[in-house]
Amino acid sequence: MITSVTLHDGTAAVVHAGCLGWGPLNIEQLGLPALYRIVLDELNEDSTCTAVREHDGGVLVESLPQGEPGVLAYALALCAAPECRAFAESYEQEIGGRHPGMGFERAWASKQTAGDQDDRDMVQEYRSAGTQDVNLHWLAQVDPDAARIFRPGCFTDSLLNLAHQVPDHSEFDLGKALELYAAAKRDEGRMDRFGALFAGTPDYQWDAFLPAGGKTEAAR
Repeated sequence: MITSVTLHDGTAAVVHAGCLGWGPLNIEQLGLPALYRIVLDELNEDSTCTAVREHDGGVLVESLPQGEPGVLAYALALCAAPECRAFAESYEQEIGGRHPGMGFERAWASKQTAGDQDDRDMVQEYRSAGTQDVNLHWLAQVDPDAARIFRPGCFTDSLLNLAHQVPDHSEFDLGKALELYAAAKRDEGRMDRFGALFAGTPDYQWDAFLPAGGKTEAAR
């Protein structure tokens, strides 16, 4: 998928996008890392330009339309290559205008050049924390350890407390919770579930948390 966009400084650019939504059944059976991998593969299949090749591997997530339970995942890359812009404009001439279903992608692109680099880095951190909280929500549906050790929204809450230097008096320690969960999954031979907490963030390495003995959410 591709759409043209004009940035704040007047630069003519495009957004390359992969997007897919899953409901609860697919998420619980296959796990969110599989969804993220599919949209990243779709992004890479869409273009061979530098912006796509250098994509950091992160995704954006939001709820499905009309508030249905599930996750809509986006893999997005902003590109100013003339050949990509020419392709997007040619495609949009064929369909009679910019793709009406890609308003989210264009809004995302307009924010990538707003503010200074520190502001954009902080936005990325919040997006990653939000993705981790979504991962945790669905992981807790199939893993009692995740539900027991963590609390809902803890990744975003911890980042907010750190950013605003607000002490957390709830006696919840995210670092300790991660250590406890990692130990529990190591003993269980399910480090893929620990890795699933970080899936869809730029720091996640897709081959770092291999399932033990071929165990995956699809085969549990």
